[in-house]
Amino acid sequence: MCRPDTRVVLYACHELGDPVATLRLLRTRALDRGWVVHAELYDLCPLAARSTQRPQWQLVMKLLTQGNAQAVLVLKEAQIELERRHQLEVRRRLEVVGATAHFLLEPRRSRREVLRRGGG
Repeated sequence: MCRPDTRVVLYACHELGDPVATLRLLRTRALDRGWVVHAELYDLCPLAARSTQRPQWQLVMKLLTQGNAQAVLVLKEAQIELERRHQLEVRRRLEVVGATAHFLLEPRRSRREVLRRGGG
């Protein structure tokens, strides 16, 4: 869990519909935890699109890599990557830059547990 005053990026990916409600929910939860919202970003594309092909996700990674934020808050991990092996790749990239991801609608899974299950 991040400490209060952690700078976070909110991220959503929507195939259809408007991401405003999702970002509003993420913002509320982030502020409830005492986090500082650095940016709110979203991609409008199919969820099956790889994160490497999403311009706003690339901006999320840039902000985290440059140290402008320390974490990303997302509704669920499938909004970043659908396939488990790709989710693991994203988690590893986040780890390399010293950032964390938090998912509102999913039970907390440790990286070790994901790796032990073979990531997929």
